[in-house]
Amino acid sequence: GMATPEKAVTPIGAMKLLEPCQLKPDSMETERILTVLDETITKLEMTRLIPRIIGSLERFARMLGPEITGSLLEHQKLSNEVQHLLGSPREEIKRAKEQCLKCSLRHILRLFLANPLLCQGLKYEVQVRRSPADVFIKAFVELRDFTLEKILTSPAEEEEKIKFMEEMSLRVEQNKETITALQAELAAAIQTRKEEVDKKDKMIEDLKTTMENLAKDCKADIQQMQQEGKKQQKEKVKASQEMCARLQEDIQHRRAQFTALVLEHRASELVLRKVK
Repeated sequence: GMATPEKAVTPIGAMKLLEPCQLKPDSMETERILTVLDETITKLEMTRLIPRIIGSLERFARMLGPEITGSLLEHQKLSNEVQHLLGSPREEIKRAKEQCLKCSLRHILRLFLANPLLCQGLKYEVQVRRSPADVFIKAFVELRDFTLEKILTSPAEEEEKIKFMEEMSLRVEQNKETITALQAELAAAIQTRKEEVDKKDKMIEDLKTTMENLAKDCKADIQQMQQEGKKQQKEKVKASQEMCARLQEDIQHRRAQFTALVLEHRASELVLRKVK
């Protein structure tokens, strides 16, 4: 077996640093930074939802209220005007309309930011397809969390965290080496097992072949014995038949002799009777 790498001691402070940060800013400056980041994230999310909301204004009008609904209608009107001016040589008018469109968007976003519950509700209600904007928003959220962690982490905690991460990296490396060695052992054991199985398979195959050959030889021997038995039986029958024929012939010969003797005896008897 492989030696187990020495277990690194995990500093409690470092573990706390790795846990999700408690979002409780401890200063006005921190709160201001987080507010700006959170508002930016909300603006990005709502900007992505606005085209979908405008496309279903009748559905969301009651939820949005008259002010936001009116602003969205005006924004849609400006957006259509800018679309019509695309490719137009009237650059000044086009730039003015684009500026109005940007101002309209900022105004709508301010209205949304003033109503956090509405923003949360719209995030659940409005269904949009995934787009590259999602990646950007996710990256910005990660930036916000990273910034908060940096703000809330003291230099001593940061140093302890780095030390802990180095220890973790070392442990990971040691574990990788252990896993590699164990994998090599496992591969060797599997190979040995495979060779043993192959060897046993060959033995079984050889035994099977031997048994088949024995069965064939036994069958051949039985057939030969049967043939020899039949041959001997035929020879015995033939010899018996020949003996019977000879006996029959001998019987007939003796019967003829007996008949001749009887006749001869009778003739002699007649002669004797005549002499008397």
